[in-house]
Amino acid sequence: MTSMIGGGKAILRLVRRNRHGETVSLMPLVLTGLLLVLAALGTTGAVVASKNRAPAPQAQPGGDKKYAALPMMTFSLGGGGARMVDVKVLLEIDRAVDGKVAEPYVPRISDQLSDRMRQIDPQQLTGAEGAMLMKSTIAGVLDRELRGVRVKEILLDRMVVR
Repeated sequence: MTSMIGGGKAILRLVRRNRHGETVSLMPLVLTGLLLVLAALGTTGAVVASKNRAPAPQAQPGGDKKYAALPMMTFSLGGGGARMVDVKVLLEIDRAVDGKVAEPYVPRISDQLSDRMRQIDPQQLTGAEGAMLMKSTIAGVLDRELRGVRVKEILLDRMVVR
């Protein structure tokens, strides 16, 4: 590497002379080294960031709450027409309880809800009152089927009357 001073200007040239006395530029070597250093820094940053990232909560919207998800269920409704309702329910449960606590009871819960849904007219499921009726119906079934589990809240993740 040489520095030439001529006419008040400083020029930095990245060159060296090989065995034969020819001038060879060191710029490709410097750029390659710089790219390798930047790649190493990027990789190190990615590793550190991935280790510091908190694990994503499973089915826990709301942070400090714990939910048990029931599978999507489809029921026939009462009344004259052949109307159906699709329901997906989240149950807010105690943090100490396993999130899969309801899985063994799903067939019984579904059977009981099917019987109760046949007593509901599709017109009853419109508006806010319909959501409240659905929640109270589900709560009645859950109280009977999940006796050992305290359900804090019943959330209707999806409810479609068709």
